[in-house]
Amino acid sequence: MDTNILKTRAGRFFWKVTAWPKTILVLALLLVVGTAAFLPRLTKDTRSDAFIPADDPSLVYRDKVKEIFGLADPMVIAVINEGPDGVFNPHSLQLVSWLSERTSELPGVDPDRITSLATENDIIGTEDGMIVEPFFEEPPSTQEEAEKVREAVMDFPLYLGSLVARDGRATLIVVELLDQKDGEEVYSQLLALAEEAPVDGEEIHIAGEGAVSGYLGAYIDSDAMRLNPVAFLLISAVLFVAYRTLRGVLLPNFVVIGALAVGLGTMAAVGVPFYPITNALVILLIGISVADTIHVLAQYYEEMALRPTATPRELAARSMVEMWRPVTFTSLTDIAGLMGLSLASLMPPMRMFGLFASVGVFAALLLSLFAVPAALVLLRPKPSKAFRPSVGSGALAGADRFGRAMSWLGRGVVQRPGWILAVTGVVLVAGLLGASQLEVNEERIQNFQSDEPIYKADRAINRTLDGTNYLDVVVETPEPEDLFKPENLRRIEAMQEYFETLPHVKGTTSIVDYLKQMNRAVNEDQQEEYRLPDDADLVAQYFLLYSASGDPTDFEEEIDYDYQLANVRVTTDTGLYTDEKVVVEAAERYIREEFNAPGITANLAGRVNVAYHWIKALGRGHFLGVALALVAVWLMAALSFRSLVAGSLTVVPVSMAVLLVYAVMGSSGIYLGIGTSMFAAIAIGTSVDFAVHTLDRLIVLMRHQGQTLEQAFAAMFPSTGRALLFNFIAVFLGFGVFVISKMPPLFKYGLLIALGVLVSFVVTLTVLPALVKVLRPAFLGFESSTVHIPESRELQPSEAD
Repeated sequence: MDTNILKTRAGRFFWKVTAWPKTILVLALLLVVGTAAFLPRLTKDTRSDAFIPADDPSLVYRDKVKEIFGLADPMVIAVINEGPDGVFNPHSLQLVSWLSERTSELPGVDPDRITSLATENDIIGTEDGMIVEPFFEEPPSTQEEAEKVREAVMDFPLYLGSLVARDGRATLIVVELLDQKDGEEVYSQLLALAEEAPVDGEEIHIAGEGAVSGYLGAYIDSDAMRLNPVAFLLISAVLFVAYRTLRGVLLPNFVVIGALAVGLGTMAAVGVPFYPITNALVILLIGISVADTIHVLAQYYEEMALRPTATPRELAARSMVEMWRPVTFTSLTDIAGLMGLSLASLMPPMRMFGLFASVGVFAALLLSLFAVPAALVLLRPKPSKAFRPSVGSGALAGADRFGRAMSWLGRGVVQRPGWILAVTGVVLVAGLLGASQLEVNEERIQNFQSDEPIYKADRAINRTLDGTNYLDVVVETPEPEDLFKPENLRRIEAMQEYFETLPHVKGTTSIVDYLKQMNRAVNEDQQEEYRLPDDADLVAQYFLLYSASGDPTDFEEEIDYDYQLANVRVTTDTGLYTDEKVVVEAAERYIREEFNAPGITANLAGRVNVAYHWIKALGRGHFLGVALALVAVWLMAALSFRSLVAGSLTVVPVSMAVLLVYAVMGSSGIYLGIGTSMFAAIAIGTSVDFAVHTLDRLIVLMRHQGQTLEQAFAAMFPSTGRALLFNFIAVFLGFGVFVISKMPPLFKYGLLIALGVLVSFVVTLTVLPALVKVLRPAFLGFESSTVHIPESRELQPSEAD
């Protein structure tokens, strides 16, 4: 044994660690198996509400309104018939009746909250006042009967656009659930029902917010089953090319599996669900976890080539003495970046993402520092063909083709640092221009590909009817029966008329629409009598007349039992944030400046309002998270290297990566949304490894071994540079797997992360060395940090190899 290993504190520590390999491996297995045992408890949460803090005012108020009016995010079944009679033909109306009845029998569906032509009532005037009766008791059997249904429905403005297309070619069956958590199961049942339905020329589509949440769960599962095995295979292939040994593939994969088991197992143990974005956590941990062992194994095979007679324990201990610092520093900076995301984000899924990704990264660190060397001690040394043994020179005999390629890159950096920095300046200016076009936007239906049934359903309903996106406006008055007052009803009517002038608003419904229909019914159905009554007593009488033949609960979504609170539902044909923003801000302004008055006020609620507020917060939280992650990485690197300049140099590559990804997004029209907003902090966490390993290696070569900068570059590029190359390829391909994702946001997210990793890798091995050569920082052993523009000098082959 070479006793030099015991002269340092790290050497003595890892010599003791490697003395207990079996014990360490047993403990590692217990950690992995113990946390993995909780994985069956992991549940999914695909609700859009999951992205909003439970105490968010818009969500709290929305839930309060839900309790008062019984509102929910429904599923909708659309029946479309493009024939000359539209849906007003015997077969289509029978189909609507069949679907309504069969849907009410499904588990998880509230049978009393199904709305369709087969369940809704018409208001008809009589000599004695009015009667309320269904549009049809039994589905029409002749076209003549179907035409009578058409006439009745088309003469009831409340239903036009909201329940039946204005041109009569489509109608909806609105389905509410007993529990939104059953959305995935109910959606699957509705799809099966649609397949079973006796169609004859009709199209059946299933959509709505409830359906989106329901389908998203199955979508995530199928996506994960395709992506994760591919990621493992690609990274395993990279590892085999890098080391050409079985252990070089198995040990990194053990660390990856351990990190996933601890990260996701801990999540399940504490009851945190699997959100749509958690899919990205799996690939993230694969990419980060494999990086540590790539560098440990690179050092291990170098040690074996330099010391072919060394024992397994000595090889393992020496490898860890060289690698514990960069492996630890990179893991801590990864955690710092991820915790920056977690602390700054307002959305629970992103907070949990950052937190449990950090748990997984820490587990990977522990396994890399302890389990990997323990396994190497128990394995008989087997040289890698990628690392040729030395012949007594004290260095590797030569680099393979990957090492030679990195040496060539190093020579280019040494020759032209000034040119590299000049080009970098131009790229930064272009990046700033592109990033200035970045837009915060989101549309939940864009989680699905355009050929998916639910996407087609959403587009079909928004095209033929008023839409599937709802903004609720809750009107409040101080006393019971205040909403009988004509002046209050007229204010609601004027508000509806204003909303219907806004872009993408296709219709509004409220108790006002029912009262106007009642007023016309008791006035011999004269069209000019479709207006509000002028007397509060008459309004009260209308409600009394309605209750004589109709169900008073017919109004429970429009007005409370004390006639003190009312709900106005505004329907839009888009879920895009930038479109909803216009509507919500205009509505807020109108309510504040025109509607609110003594004795009557209004507040916004509903899905559109909630989405507007949390996506608005997404933009603020994202940029705060990026700033916090960069500061955290800078601080961690500065503490690790004990140099503010080193910390600043560490964040240069990742800062440029983030900026250039912003530029690509801005110039190509990729929105900053839920999925894409995660890329920056994750890119920081995954990409900072390159800079940390580079600077740490330069410190060892220059400050500890006394090499010149040129000698250090010549030694670093074919060794550390080679390891960084395979680190980059593994992470790049790991995130590149998302290009086969069925979820468009994950597809874009994977591309952006891969781009960020690519930029950071290139900048680390070009711009960072150029800055080091020009700035001559003191932490590397230079006498001063004054700027120095050196003359170009080409590395000699003997130096590079």
